[in-house]
Amino acid sequence: MKGDAFDVVIAGGGPAGMATAVELAGDRSVAVVEPRSRRRMHFGETLPPGCRPLLARLGMIESFANGGHARCEGTMSAWGTDEVRFTDYLIHPERHGWRLDRDAFDAMLAAEGVRRGVTMIDATITAVTRCRDGWRVTAGDSEIAARVIVDATGRRAAIARRIGARKVVFDQLAGVAGVFVPAAAIERSFPLIEARRDGWVYSVIVPNGQLAVVAMTDSDIAHANGLHDSASWQDWIAGAPHTQRRVDGAHLVSGPVTASAGSHRLDPAAGENWLAAGDAASAFDPLSSQDRAALDTYAKSIEDDFASYLALRTRYYRMESRWPAESFWQRRG
Repeated sequence: MKGDAFDVVIAGGGPAGMATAVELAGDRSVAVVEPRSRRRMHFGETLPPGCRPLLARLGMIESFANGGHARCEGTMSAWGTDEVRFTDYLIHPERHGWRLDRDAFDAMLAAEGVRRGVTMIDATITAVTRCRDGWRVTAGDSEIAARVIVDATGRRAAIARRIGARKVVFDQLAGVAGVFVPAAAIERSFPLIEARRDGWVYSVIVPNGQLAVVAMTDSDIAHANGLHDSASWQDWIAGAPHTQRRVDGAHLVSGPVTASAGSHRLDPAAGENWLAAGDAASAFDPLSSQDRAALDTYAKSIEDDFASYLALRTRYYRMESRWPAESFWQRRG
């Protein structure tokens, strides 16, 4: 591998990195650098119906349909009211979304990339140096030349920050997640979003029948409530009664695990011979579940999209008005 050269080197083999690789492969030589030993934690991820055209464009809709994912017919929420409200996808042209088997989803993307000629490099990028024709990338024991480098390292934005970009952070939302084996079959498999006095809770039945639950609150509130502790975390979830009914009698098999879930964008999101993709470019609150001239346009589109997202985020949080004195809601009001 030493001395190889590629048109594009992508740092990160998650969905953003692999989708970029699949899209670019063919006319360009593409490498994805991702250590196989890196373990990602995933808790109850879903795809909305609108993702079907993207999967079709990438030529993966058939393999995705056979990937063991479960249908998602809509969502439930107790937001702004004590009652649960249902939103289904019946009027959407695609009729349903999906509750993901994330390991199968990642494997599908990687297999498609390899099929299209993407080189997979099992290493971590330790250095990135600008040179006359692009970049010199140190990955493990290899020195790789790249015309363009894509940062798809997720919320870390590890490569872009080395190059000089900065993260503009808008809040300190954290997700504290765990997985239960339910005591009995849960009647509705819809994802449930439920507000509580100092945050909100997300829960969903994953394709293997287990229940993923994520407590969403600011990191200082999570720390003050000891949510890293299993008993304290489950006590906090009990403050969301509709979620608690799903959890009653269930056995915790994984977690709790804490991860950042705050809103941020990268400034800039692209530059000369580089760009950021996915969460490296901008990361949204899970509640809202997007040549040099071209790169400048891309960077500006990230800023514009993020501004629109912030306005939508504010409107959504203002719909919940039951706890106006609590710091979590004041910060978003």
